[in-house]
Amino acid sequence: MRYEERLAVPRLWYVWAAVCAGAFGSYFTVYADSALARLMAYGAMFAALAAALWLLGRPRLAVTDTSVRAAGRTISRDAVHGSVACTDIRTVLAPGMFALTRPWIRTGVRVDTATGAWVLSSRHPDELAMAINVPVTR
Repeated sequence: MRYEERLAVPRLWYVWAAVCAGAFGSYFTVYADSALARLMAYGAMFAALAAALWLLGRPRLAVTDTSVRAAGRTISRDAVHGSVACTDIRTVLAPGMFALTRPWIRTGVRVDTATGAWVLSSRHPDELAMAINVPVTR
């Protein structure tokens, strides 16, 4: 494995999710008479928001000796023509590209392939571009 990164949400977002779950959970518990119903409403809100944040931060980027993988899609390194690190990926996005972008990660890499282009969010775009651009060894 030359490079691997998980596009996880910032940890502070879990704190904000807990605050929001407490606020939204209180809306559903105002009319509940039993403590069990209140506990279940708060628990469901906390679980739903934690699951949503986990799903948002689930995609992975990986560069191996033979392929580049992003969120379940794979392309052979032989088909890659080059990659460039970008300080703001919003400027390189265009229709028809495969884009794995996350709004909390503004830096990324544009990967030019034989069939089109990929735009990938990355916290370390220089390292990702360097791992992609290293010649394939056989």
